[in-house]
Amino acid sequence: MEVHAPLAEVWEVVEDVSLIPSYHPDVRQVELLSGTARRAPGMSYKCIVPSGKRAGWCVEQVLEHVPLERTTVAFPADSWGLSRLLSDFTTELSVASPGGVDRTRVELTAYYRPQGWRGCLLNRLGLRWLMRRRARQTLNNARQLIESR
Repeated sequence: MEVHAPLAEVWEVVEDVSLIPSYHPDVRQVELLSGTARRAPGMSYKCIVPSGKRAGWCVEQVLEHVPLERTTVAFPADSWGLSRLLSDFTTELSVASPGGVDRTRVELTAYYRPQGWRGCLLNRLGLRWLMRRRARQTLNNARQLIESR
């Protein structure tokens, strides 16, 4: 996805996890478990979905963070049971400026391995499709937030 904003402005939104409720379709609150809103290796936070059929929470932990390049996040715990059904669940968000001063390329990639028959069934029933759709919604909302600043 391309965002019509300089790399530094895009990265500012990526780094500040307190902004997640501003662009994630379901998350309404972020609890700062590490005491800071800035991404850094080892920092963690809890994303909270307070109501609706997806009500619950997940903990996210930054594994790798290369400023103005990429950040990799793991999902070690959640209230939905996904952490028991999926192992090695991580996402990597990368950014690059493809030559234009006011354009930034943003890419979000997710990785996981289904665990057990329930995880395999969930994966076959459309989990990848659902995650891809949610990632697109999140990126589109983030793009709108960044471009409106």
